[in-house]
Amino acid sequence: MPFHWIVLLAAVAVEILATSALKIFVSAPLFLAFLPLVLIGLSFALLSLALRVIPMAVAYAVWEGLGIVGIALIGHVLFAEHLTPGRLMALAMIVGGIVLLERGVGHEEPGHQEQRRLA
Repeated sequence: MPFHWIVLLAAVAVEILATSALKIFVSAPLFLAFLPLVLIGLSFALLSLALRVIPMAVAYAVWEGLGIVGIALIGHVLFAEHLTPGRLMALAMIVGGIVLLERGVGHEEPGHQEQRRLA
């Protein structure tokens, strides 16, 4: 797996951890409330590294989409939040959208962009 994709997946993992920490530390002492902020900052930094190579639409969709799916799973496992059939279908559609977007970015036929510019 190329380096920038590993960095992007690390950004997703840190984002999931940061969002989970928001839920965990909601009633914790104030100094712990800064941990999610630091983690979110780290996630953005990793995302910015991935953006050097991965197209922005793909990188953001992967980062946010997989983050949503990960948070839904963490919410179900750690916080007893329900995953109804409708929610599972929505999560599957998010993953499907990410795959479709990744397959479609940067794969236009030659000359297609030039035709679009002339139109």
